[in-house]
Amino acid sequence: MHGDYFVIDAVGHTYDFSHDNRRPDVPEEIYYGFIRWLYGYGHEPLEKTSDGYLLGYDEWANGWTTDELIRMFFVESDVDMVAMHAVNFFNLFTRGANPWPQCLAVKTAAPDRVLLYPAVDPLSDRQQEFDKMAEAAELGVDGFKFYPVSGMIDARNRAVSYDFSDETILPYFAHARSLGVRHIGIHKALPTGPGPNQHDRPDDVLGAAVAFPDMTFEVVHSGWAFVEDCALQLTMNGNVYANLETTANAIVRMPRRFARAVGALLAESPDRVLFGSGAPLTHPQPIIEAIANFEMPQDLIDEGLPEFTDDLKAKLLGGNMAALHGIDIAQRKKVLDQDGFARERAAYLEEGGAPWSLKRERINA
Repeated sequence: MHGDYFVIDAVGHTYDFSHDNRRPDVPEEIYYGFIRWLYGYGHEPLEKTSDGYLLGYDEWANGWTTDELIRMFFVESDVDMVAMHAVNFFNLFTRGANPWPQCLAVKTAAPDRVLLYPAVDPLSDRQQEFDKMAEAAELGVDGFKFYPVSGMIDARNRAVSYDFSDETILPYFAHARSLGVRHIGIHKALPTGPGPNQHDRPDDVLGAAVAFPDMTFEVVHSGWAFVEDCALQLTMNGNVYANLETTANAIVRMPRRFARAVGALLAESPDRVLFGSGAPLTHPQPIIEAIANFEMPQDLIDEGLPEFTDDLKAKLLGGNMAALHGIDIAQRKKVLDQDGFARERAAYLEEGGAPWSLKRERINA
């Protein structure tokens, strides 16, 4: 907890950039080019530059063990719970960019602190994907994660994509519902490939939300781009949520950008905006601290954006995500006090520990 805030990070990743995770038929320049792009777009410009948070490319691209992820989330930061999102992109990665088995390993290491969102790829064989969804649901997952692309590039050097309101995609949501999984995360607003970016716009989520009013749809990366469109989704449908992965990260070094984007979303629905870091894209702690201390500039309040009250911060940092997943915060606090991470966190703070500690210990050995 940061102060009185119960913190739920709505997106955590694992990032496996190992040499042997490159598909053999993918040229090295393509594989490492993607990783370097992600570092230059997501870590280098957004991470806190002091106190050891900013990693060099070789450090960041070295990947994370399960123990390193667990320590980052629950010892080095005030994150109480995290939703681990798997990412496939099997056209580049043998095991996936964020492999599902490692998400499961994080869950096993901290069962009461981790929610699970396995990845679904509608551009693959439908029956195989349905079978994978059923296997995952048997493990007790909390949602499914969808991307509008899978890493495939067509003959015109454009990302192969699809529309989430298309009749060929809607059966995947129906299948999720039949398995008892009613929460869907959809990547939007952040670039997913070369060529025209209409598939990155959030408009098509509206069709899915209308078709399945008893399910919830998180527009992940809400407000990073297409701010007005992302806000409109909240206005039009009560079952659409704004997941702030990457957008929340901007608060550390781009607070005005954060204020305008997140303020616009909160102005539409203070109860359906979710803090997410995408860590280890960047470390979650500087983001949490910045949100906890944030005050909306008066000139933006005068334009109609909301004040960042303690109540609003509590909702944003974890209250809204807890309500979405039916988590009783008071009860969960009692459970988490018994798992040892709270004591490790207290010791870490008392000792003045550094970020990325286990990772740096490993790569510098």
